[in-house]
Amino acid sequence: MKAKYAIAASLLISIGAFAQKDELKAMKKLMKKDRSAEVMQEMKSLIDKTEPLLGSADDKQKADFYYYKGNYDLYMAMTKMDQNALNGAIADFDKVIELEKNGKREYTPEITKDIYPEVSATVLKIAKNFGQQQNYKAAVPLYETAYNLNKKDTINLYNAAAFAVNAKDYDTALRHFEQLDQLGFTNKRLSYTAKNTKGEVEYFSDKATRDLYVKAQGYTDPGVHKDPSIKGDIIKNIALIYINKGDNAKAMKAIEKAKKENPDDIGLLQAEAQIYYESGDMDGYKKTIQSILDKGSKDPNLYFNLGVTSAQSGQNDEAMQYYKKTVELDPKYANAYYNMGIVQLAGEDVIVKEMNGLGTSKKDMARYDELKKKRDDIYKAALVNVKKAYDLEPERDEFRTLLSNLYMGLEMMDEAKALKK
Repeated sequence: MKAKYAIAASLLISIGAFAQKDELKAMKKLMKKDRSAEVMQEMKSLIDKTEPLLGSADDKQKADFYYYKGNYDLYMAMTKMDQNALNGAIADFDKVIELEKNGKREYTPEITKDIYPEVSATVLKIAKNFGQQQNYKAAVPLYETAYNLNKKDTINLYNAAAFAVNAKDYDTALRHFEQLDQLGFTNKRLSYTAKNTKGEVEYFSDKATRDLYVKAQGYTDPGVHKDPSIKGDIIKNIALIYINKGDNAKAMKAIEKAKKENPDDIGLLQAEAQIYYESGDMDGYKKTIQSILDKGSKDPNLYFNLGVTSAQSGQNDEAMQYYKKTVELDPKYANAYYNMGIVQLAGEDVIVKEMNGLGTSKKDMARYDELKKKRDDIYKAALVNVKKAYDLEPERDEFRTLLSNLYMGLEMMDEAKALKK
């Protein structure tokens, strides 16, 4: 009886293997046809029929199967924009590569040199469109997919992290930023540039390609572009996410670790300053910003932020000096002009309160006139800066509102009416 069962079992294996070969041959024929919905439906039926038989298949047959299944999943992913199908296709192709690692590489070159780059280009295009639509959550897994397809192109992992921040998925963002930190990613690289026939600057990954375009395509002005390091930006995001989680200790630890490796990195000092600011330590913030300025920074944002913290601390004279430096570096910095106007109006409420509390006696009326002149002088000084802010950004409601109030306070009714219109 045992021998009969053994024979029966071997017959089942043989029949299964024979049927499996037939299914794989049928799939191969379908692969040569146009990818119509009908053809893909037939392919799906063959996949469902063959997959349970894979236990008796050899590595060559398994590689065939996963190659065909990967193409089917990829078709579904591209036609329906299905992330799960895309992940399935990549998993299928990865299995093919693994199965062919120690044998004949029939499909591996096509997968690595043709299919994966094409898939990567497609998902990056979709991810970019999602980003333009501000659908950041949908873009994150696509950038992750592009990175997993080519882990040398680390910028895609950075984009996944950045879009996760925009989507407020801080756990995912933190995981990716910490991985980037461990990888030592800085995005610091050289690009070779030249102007095309339209006068637009184009970037090339290597000098030889750039030179070829200059020689054969009429490109001009060859040059070199050096991308700045974004190490500080990565650490800053790690720190800010920890702050968001209420863990300032880990945030500062991340900064201190990075500063030991890059003590002169202004980006890291800016991140440290922001940690102090977010945690309410204004003394630490101002001290760190000053150390950045001492290194010769010409960033108007730093001076503006110092102006804000000085104003919050009640140091209005100091705040004005920082705001003046801001507009000296950037004459179109509307917020700095507006904030100068706000600082100049400090104390106006005390004057108005006293004016409103005066009576109608001769002495009170004289005091009223005195206070009104003082208030008008304050308004006139503030008006100059608020008007500059409004002229630079007339769409800002807060600029328009304050300017209107100053006009009416100075009884400049024609200007107030024109502004309202």
